[in-house]
Amino acid sequence: MILFEIHTFRDGTWKIDSVFDDKDLATYEAQRMEKGGRFSAVRVIQETYDEETQRTSTRTVYRSTKVDRMNVEGERQRAKPLLVAPPPRPPKPKKPGISPIAMVLTLSAIVLGGIAVLYLLQNVSTRF
Repeated sequence: MILFEIHTFRDGTWKIDSVFDDKDLATYEAQRMEKGGRFSAVRVIQETYDEETQRTSTRTVYRSTKVDRMNVEGERQRAKPLLVAPPPRPPKPKKPGISPIAMVLTLSAIVLGGIAVLYLLQNVSTRF
């Protein structure tokens, strides 16, 4: 006997949401629930009951959390042997730029020069 349970994770706890006897239907429903956004994680657990031994075995057949996907990807990356260390990155060249003090002095000179020109124009215009 095989059953598929949908487990949902919310507020720090896992709960059995529903039980199906069809894997495709359970997976479809779990994907629909994931898209709904109500749960931070959804899993489909296959439970197989062996009547002869009266034992139950479980395995996860679908999981839908970002953390799970990242863990699976991390396991794949760790399984790959690193043949050659990546070369060190060269230091980034510094961009030429004006220091803040030079910028303030330049702007001050422009402002003072403008004031001086206005003052001279006012004095020249009053003489004629």
